[in-house]
Amino acid sequence: MATTMIPRIEDSGVRTRVVSLTPAPAVDRVYVVDGLKTGHVNRARHIEAHIAGNGVNLARDLSAAGNAVAAVLPLSLEDAGALVEDIDMFHVVPVPQSIRVNAVVIGADGVTTNINQAAHALSDIDWNGLHDAVGRAADQLRAEWVVVGGSLPPTSNGHGVDPSALLEIALRTDGRLCLDSPGSVVADWLRRGIPIDLISPNIHELEELVERSIDTLGDAVDAASRLVDHGLRAVLVSLGRQGAVIVTPTRQIWARTSPSRVVNTTGAGDAALAGLITLWRGEDEQQALEHALTRAVRWGRAAVGLISPTIVPENIEPARVQLEVPPRSMPLHHDTFPLAKRE
Repeated sequence: MATTMIPRIEDSGVRTRVVSLTPAPAVDRVYVVDGLKTGHVNRARHIEAHIAGNGVNLARDLSAAGNAVAAVLPLSLEDAGALVEDIDMFHVVPVPQSIRVNAVVIGADGVTTNINQAAHALSDIDWNGLHDAVGRAADQLRAEWVVVGGSLPPTSNGHGVDPSALLEIALRTDGRLCLDSPGSVVADWLRRGIPIDLISPNIHELEELVERSIDTLGDAVDAASRLVDHGLRAVLVSLGRQGAVIVTPTRQIWARTSPSRVVNTTGAGDAALAGLITLWRGEDEQQALEHALTRAVRWGRAAVGLISPTIVPENIEPARVQLEVPPRSMPLHHDTFPLAKRE
């Protein structure tokens, strides 16, 4: 594939319908400091808080761009009343536990430190409520994507998430199933034979999933290809400042653009995934993948320049995106900021 340049496509009239499930949401308490010094008092020059989690962040980005979205999540009634700001988008399943907290400390150099509280256990009743809410929302929207985002909480007395049920929900609306979760969850679903349409790890998560070091772009492509051989339709690998690569049964495409000033990496991977699925419906076709990957890189680039986890169309610069066959020998810089994800 020759190197190509794709013009700006953010004004596309294409819209998508998505249901996201975030079983372990959190409140992100964001502190912006001039420099983080452990063992010292650090003065924050800006503080904000918002409800977050992989599926929540993705849903906000999709909604801000005009897509039809339902974000399903468990919340206590007290938290729901205080935290949920868009009642039309959020579909809350009541649970007794208070929401967990993720402290996000952002330095002036753009380095983001997360201190993340462990997820609370959910009961069988809670999980059944989440499955039912996803099903109702998917039927109502005729969802094109069902996205499971973030970690899966431990169960207090039962079996937890039912991937077969979520797959059935996606299939009955002729939709696709995306799993945006840690590598251990992806590996478990693959062992169960669940045909996942899309995952979107960063390099560190991909290493966890394939249990080996990834030092070059060729290593990343090979790791993603092995996952595709095990039944995945596509793997979107976030490479931070080095862009992203998508791997399908017949395609390998690397996309990159000019670097952005990094303010907060939290949620950038969610933005990239959101950008991809607004234009991609699972086709293993060159032009469709190129256009979707171009948007994914643009949205991820826009997200790292913001304190807030939500991008809106006016935040997305008309950056040029270069697409090419992945150069296998290119070293990957693990010390650059990944398009961050949440455990």
